[in-house]
Formats: sequence, structure tokens, C-alpha cells
Amino acid sequence: MQIAFANPTQIPEVVSFFNVNLDSNNSAIYSQEFLCPHGIKAAIRRKQMIVATVNGQVVGAFRFYRKKRQNKISLYQFAVSEIYRGQGLLKKMLETINDLPIISLCPTNSNLNNYYVKSGWYLQEQSGEFNVWVFNN
Repeated sequence: MQIAFANPTQIPEVVSFFNVNLDSNNSAIYSQEFLCPHGIKAAIRRKQMIVATVNGQVVGAFRFYRKKRQNKISLYQFAVSEIYRGQGLLKKMLETINDLPIISLCPTNSNLNNYYVKSGWYLQEQSGEFNVWVFNN
């Protein structure tokens, strides 16, 4: 398995990966931007997308951006192939950029909050309709 920044040659594969692994009916999808291929393309070009690949195929990906004024990294979008879920892949991927605390928003009513609890994220606060989770390995 390789974990690295996505490169522009991988744009079609990463877009396809998110199309397969993110569903608009998922309770964690609170913005249609998560499903927009233009945002994925832009993130790859700005070096804000990390991918995990096995034999050249994307099996995990996340989009992030650094909040320079807050000294934090915001995890904006992520997905892991079904066969790699429950194996700590996202945590391994996050460790490649974890020079600052990583924050992630999750709607309070989403089942994905269970993932954050099980995988060792810290609930920093509830802010309106969102839980604010922090990963700091």
C-alpha cells in the first residue's frame, strides 16, 4: 500500500472513487460540494488530497486544508473502500499530514459520529448542528 499526495494524473480515478464510495443519502454528507468533481480536481491541483493506493488503485482518499490562522488542519472529505474499512486506514493516511491538530465536522445526527468515537478522535465541542472532532496523534 502506498499513501501519498494525489497527482493530477489520478484525477479521473479519484473522482470515480468518491462517486462510488460517497452517497448523497449518507447522513454525514452535509454539503453537495462533497459530491462535486470540480472540488476534488481543485484539491488535487492544490496538493490538498491524500490517497492510499493498492496495486495502483485508490482504496482511500481525503481532502483537507490548512487553517493557518488557527494552526489546524481541516479534514473536509474522506472515503475508504468498503473492503479496507475497520483497518485504521484513515488514521494511517492522516498521520502523513498530522503536524497540526486535524479537525472534522460531523452532523450531530449522523451515524458517522460512531466512527470518530471508535477511532480515537476527541469531541471538542458541539456547535449548532455539528460535532467538532479533533485528531491529534
